Amino acid sequence: MNKLLKPLEWIENTLAVVSMTAVSLLIFAQVVSRYGFNYTPIWSEELSRFLVVWSIFIGVAIGVRNNQHIGVDAVIRFLPHKLKVASEVLLNLIGVVVLGILIFNSIEFIQHTREFEQLSPAMRLPMYIPYIAMPVGLSLSIVHFIHNIVKLFTVPDQAEQALCQSEHIEELNSICGGEQA
Repeated sequence: MNKLLKPLEWIENTLAVVSMTAVSLLIFAQVVSRYGFNYTPIWSEELSRFLVVWSIFIGVAIGVRNNQHIGVDAVIRFLPHKLKVASEVLLNLIGVVVLGILIFNSIEFIQHTREFEQLSPAMRLPMYIPYIAMPVGLSLSIVHFIHNIVKLFTVPDQAEQALCQSEHIEELNSICGGEQA
């Protein structure tokens, strides 16, 4: 399964880097253009906004892939191994269900946007194109939640590894076995 996800990881990482690099360059060029040439292209802010939205949804998928999504681990970390695994599976399943509902609603939203032929103000781009970031990013997140569930059953210490990726490293040193980088 890891071989199947490697190209997906590469695509996600590339999209995140390219979109944020493009945003940085666009904003820099807009500032130089505004103050250096007294001209501001009207489309640059809108394109930057759309790229930030795409990078956010791709970033959510990357966060889920790295098991860095928001979670409350205060109780889970003191559970026995089998209950840790069960709770991690349950939390990942809840993530799949919630994201499934959000994907369904985002697709309906995109369909309505297409029906009304809404265009962006500056670039005159059909608004359903930037909105596609929602189902794409959320679908990628579901793939990673499912992969996390599979890893919980195939990698013996996956529940502890997921827990040790928490931001509260100082508190988890005793559980995770020493200093973490």
